[in-house]
This record gives sequence, C-alpha cells and structure tokens, in this order.
Amino acid sequence: MAIVSLPPVQRLRPLAPLVVRVAARVTLIAHGFHYSPAEFGQLARQALGLPFAGLIGWAAILLQVVGGGKFVLGLLSRIVAIPAIVHMALALSWEVQFGLAPENTAESIGAQVPLLIMAGFILVLLAGPGPVSLDRLIGWDNGWDQRSRPARTDEVVAP
Repeated sequence: MAIVSLPPVQRLRPLAPLVVRVAARVTLIAHGFHYSPAEFGQLARQALGLPFAGLIGWAAILLQVVGGGKFVLGLLSRIVAIPAIVHMALALSWEVQFGLAPENTAESIGAQVPLLIMAGFILVLLAGPGPVSLDRLIGWDNGWDQRSRPARTDEVVAP
C-alpha cells in the first residue's frame, strides 16, 4: 500500500519556519510596543523584583526592535531566540497568576500569549530558521535536516 503524498502541501513546507518567525515577531511587537523602556523596566522591578530596571527596559526594546527584525529575516535566528525565550519566560511567570485565558482582559492578557510566543522561539531555536532565511542564504545555518538520517521508503509494509 503506497503512502499518499500531498505535493502542494509539501511544496509549502519550507515556508513553515518563516510563518512561525513572522507570527512570533508580530505578536511580540503588538504586545510589546504598549510600553516604553522605562515602563518595561518598572514592570520588571515591580512585578518580578528584578534589579537594573532601566537596563532591562532598554534590553527588552532592543530585543523587540533589532532582534525582532533579525528574527523575521532569519538572521542570527537561533541567537536571537535565546534572549527572546528568557523574555517570554519572565512574561509567562507574571501572567500565569491571571490564568491561561482570563475573562477580564483589561487586567491581563493571560498566559496564553507568552506561552505561544515562547513556543515559536523554541521551535526556531531547535529546528532552525528554515530554508527561507538569511542564515541559510549566507551559510550560517545549513539546517539540521541536512544531517544523516535513515533512508525513507515509499511503501508501508503491512504486518
């Protein structure tokens, strides 16, 4: 019995990491630009008790603007993903007290947004930026899919 393949879907497969990179970046910016560096720093100090509020505020803005731009283009994606995961873990640690999807969204967005954004960054960290990326074009990330793997067969053997 032959495995049925879906050629149109398979042709779009290289775009999957690009979709994840854009979605994570756009969502992060949409929620992040509600705050100035000073406000980010104050939130970090008040909500999480972190020191160096000014530094943290500017680091968050630079991560979103500069790192986010690189992330969408697929430039240094794995490196950008690491501080972004930390940023989202901090956001998740704050938002989890309000629940996954709170009814009163004026108070909090809930844990679902940081959780989903963090999942996107983790995916890119582990799987790479994909073939539609500057990292791949420049040769900085040749993709883990190029490493040796077992040969595939086109047929499934019935027991």
